[in-house]
Amino acid sequence: MRYAALLLVLAGCGGRPSTNATPAVPFTVQVLEADSIAHALVQRAFDADVQLANPDSLYIPDAEIIVNGVPRADAPRFAGVAAGGVVQLGSSRFAVTGNYVWGTIQYRWVPGSVGKRMVDGWATFVLVRTKEGGWRIAHAHSSTAPE
Repeated sequence: MRYAALLLVLAGCGGRPSTNATPAVPFTVQVLEADSIAHALVQRAFDADVQLANPDSLYIPDAEIIVNGVPRADAPRFAGVAAGGVVQLGSSRFAVTGNYVWGTIQYRWVPGSVGKRMVDGWATFVLVRTKEGGWRIAHAHSSTAPE
């Protein structure tokens, strides 16, 4: 009996490693930098949108803003967002190369009053580093699912 148990243990130790391992996501300083820069700037932009503010300090002067396929210059600058409420940021993916950060983010506008429904949206961003070393939004394209 002991001999059989020993063989069973040894057989389990001698197998080949699994080939179904999930590849590791590479975390680099650049990935963390892009994510940090993007989330800070994007959150400020959404916060301004629910207040219907036009925070020009967040955008380059000729920034391109597209909302559900239509160019827009004034707040709200993101699809599905309206005055009041809050915007919750969801999953995102950003990358950085030199003076540019770009990526996508999911978001949800949660109304501040009863009777309005939540709206889910998706946005793509291109951020650029200014000559002064700060970051601004150069392009934002957002959309909501068709109703």
